[in-house]
Amino acid sequence: MEPTNLQKAIAVAQKASQEDQAGNYEEAIRSYQHAVKYFLHILKREPQGKDGNQKIRDKCKQYLDRVEELQEYLENKEVVTNILNNCGNYSS
Repeated sequence: MEPTNLQKAIAVAQKASQEDQAGNYEEAIRSYQHAVKYFLHILKREPQGKDGNQKIRDKCKQYLDRVEELQEYLENKEVVTNILNNCGNYSS
């Protein structure tokens, strides 16, 4: 039996969480974004007001907020790394 779209979305979201906890932030970002796409596809096919739709929307918001946090972290990490590398060039 083939997994449903909801099962696929949940599996991708779980993978994102695992990657996040493991510190694999770039992969976590990709997985969170992929999970949100799955969930949004599910919402498009479900009748408006169906129980569970709001929970899915809330989870999507939570995942997208986490993506923003991770992207900011990675950008800041890159800036700090560049600064430290440049400081090393001046010390010789």
